[in-house]
Amino acid sequence: MTGFLLVIDEAVLRRPVRGRPELMREQCAHLAECAELPTVQVHVVPADTGMYAGLGGPFIVADLDDGTRVTHVDGQVRAQIIDQRQDIATLEQRWARIVGEALPRAQSLDLIRKVATSWT
Repeated sequence: MTGFLLVIDEAVLRRPVRGRPELMREQCAHLAECAELPTVQVHVVPADTGMYAGLGGPFIVADLDDGTRVTHVDGQVRAQIIDQRQDIATLEQRWARIVGEALPRAQSLDLIRKVATSWT
């Protein structure tokens, strides 16, 4: 079974969209619904964590059907697919540290729901 594991920073849940609190409430509620799916895990890095490896920018680690592992790194100018073993290993180490800072799945879901209700 293919799964999806996502780690987000709590600040993302709390960053307002100017004049549209209902949009953030809907976004958080939708994220909570997705997090309840059996193949989806959403973890939140709490705001009191301070500096951590995830603040270096977003990236994706993906295992392809043929067993190949690649990473995708986003940037403001361009995105990049990385298939070099050493670079993938570096991102895997960062990923492990990021996941280690995140709340467990159930606590993350509780936080997402709590934030959703705070958007009025």
